[in-house]
Amino acid sequence: MKPAKGWLLNISDLKPGMSHVNITVKVLNASDSKQVVKSAGVDHEILELEMGDMSGSIKLVLWDEKIISNLKTGDKIKIENGFVTSFKGVWRINVGRYGEAKKV
Repeated sequence: MKPAKGWLLNISDLKPGMSHVNITVKVLNASDSKQVVKSAGVDHEILELEMGDMSGSIKLVLWDEKIISNLKTGDKIKIENGFVTSFKGVWRINVGRYGEAKKV
């Protein structure tokens, strides 16, 4: 499921399975990144943040080189070409290989 190209979404518009997601959100709860080991034994760094806009909130997941350092509550993040998943029943925006997240 893809929104129209260039269309800026709200959190309430998101559903698992969506790709090519462009959205600007605010950090509601900043935390530190942590190290995880995936099943292949490879170490990765992961940052999970609670993000929000006027329509709701969602987790943002950033991995390895996609992590934005020194984020704090209230910072705005613009996500381009993200995708939405559900992990353990919690909806998340992910920024993969072809996506970008930057502080604005």
